[in-house]
Amino acid sequence: MTGFLMFEDLLASIQHPLVLALMLLLGTYLLEDAAIITGALLSADGLISSELAFIALFIGIFTGDLGLYGLGVFLTRVVWLQRFFDLNAVNNAGIWLRKRMTFTVLFVRIIPGLRLPVYTACGSFRLSFIRFAILVLFASLVWTGFIFFGLYSLGSMFWEQMGLWKWLLLPLLIFVFLQAHKLIGRYKAVLDE
Repeated sequence: MTGFLMFEDLLASIQHPLVLALMLLLGTYLLEDAAIITGALLSADGLISSELAFIALFIGIFTGDLGLYGLGVFLTRVVWLQRFFDLNAVNNAGIWLRKRMTFTVLFVRIIPGLRLPVYTACGSFRLSFIRFAILVLFASLVWTGFIFFGLYSLGSMFWEQMGLWKWLLLPLLIFVFLQAHKLIGRYKAVLDE
């Protein structure tokens, strides 16, 4: 019980919503799903407005995705890495991705573990940055909005009645959400076989 009180005291000491927004934005670079859940529940608790939390989360997710594209561009400049790849297979993958860019960029947003390699590959193959940015902007808005406002709505219904126990629920929600992502990934792998 003392741990809950210390956590609530810590949250109370961070009273400026911009500090919370910055923490959420930075949190998306580490674990974006956990940051979305945290932002929704902090908003439901009244510690940050839902609009500010959503904007911070969206900016973090969108810029993180653009950063993956930039990482791909950078990695093509590291010459010694090329000796680890079958260049023919890499070129074939680039052709495949170029033909299916729109669907792939939008679809990998919901499949765990695919964003890093696919978004980095988009940069490596120098696919249209403008097109990539527009697709990622759309995917980030829809995905973040769906998850954030869904959790915010649920949290607003029962969050206050939970008292101190609500902060015990946060890690559980994050765990369940991550497990659901893994199941989606496994289901997709089974369908691909």
